[in-house]
Amino acid sequence: FNFAVPMFTENFEILDRENSPIVLVNTFQALEPGPLSVIDKYKWMDIGPLIPSAFLDGKDPSDTAFGGDLIQKSVDYVQWLDSKEKLSVVYVAFGSYSELSKPQTEEIAKGLIKSGRPFLWVIRGVDNSEKLEEMLSCGKDLEKQGKIVPWCTQVEVLSHPSVGCFFTHCGWNSSLESLASGVPVVAFPQWIDQTINAKLIQDFWRTGLSVGKPEDGGVVKADEIERCLEIVMDGGERGEEMRREARKWRDLAKEAAKEGGTSYVNLKTFADQVLAADTTRC
Repeated sequence: FNFAVPMFTENFEILDRENSPIVLVNTFQALEPGPLSVIDKYKWMDIGPLIPSAFLDGKDPSDTAFGGDLIQKSVDYVQWLDSKEKLSVVYVAFGSYSELSKPQTEEIAKGLIKSGRPFLWVIRGVDNSEKLEEMLSCGKDLEKQGKIVPWCTQVEVLSHPSVGCFFTHCGWNSSLESLASGVPVVAFPQWIDQTINAKLIQDFWRTGLSVGKPEDGGVVKADEIERCLEIVMDGGERGEEMRREARKWRDLAKEAAKEGGTSYVNLKTFADQVLAADTTRC
């Protein structure tokens, strides 16, 4: 948090020095029509969701990953997902920067075990059984039920038919990727914008629910985690509503990104303006 506020402040100070600056935003018109229209100080251009083509419009099947993946991905998680039934897997990932306490990580592990469902959990720095057992008292039980990887291509996982729920910190990219992939969410926000994103997911876009408040020590307990996972995954009325809403937003995201869609038109307009400016300088 200490690094984020000065960074955003500096960015907006730079914008304030510009004449009618254009701000490209990783969102799409149907998702946030209100916020995009009320701020007239800058020219906002929604160009999202910024997701590899293979998982969005399908025009380029070879475009399956961002060039900026920070960590080498595991090579066998797709085969593991292929072996699971449709909508049966809980995908668990808390972003590149969130650091959960050991007690909280233990409770998450216990909640996953109690759910009885297969899961794919991204834990940075854990790439073998020995490290997992050093980190968690229930490491052996975890490995029997699910798969732990140090990293993966997230949109590839979210687009896999076996994934039925995303247990996430609700960073903006993760939130948008869940919507564009049509996957409902159990929200576990940690800091900055994540709490706002989680509220949007639960109360406005209606594609998930947030875990309850932490108990003593600031830890969300295993029973609460299991409860939330079951609401999303058990096929009940509330979980089915989340799944329907998630599919709706997925379709709207694809509509925005396809040729002639709002995000497509905005990005093309911006690119044409840049090219025209370069031609003028020449």
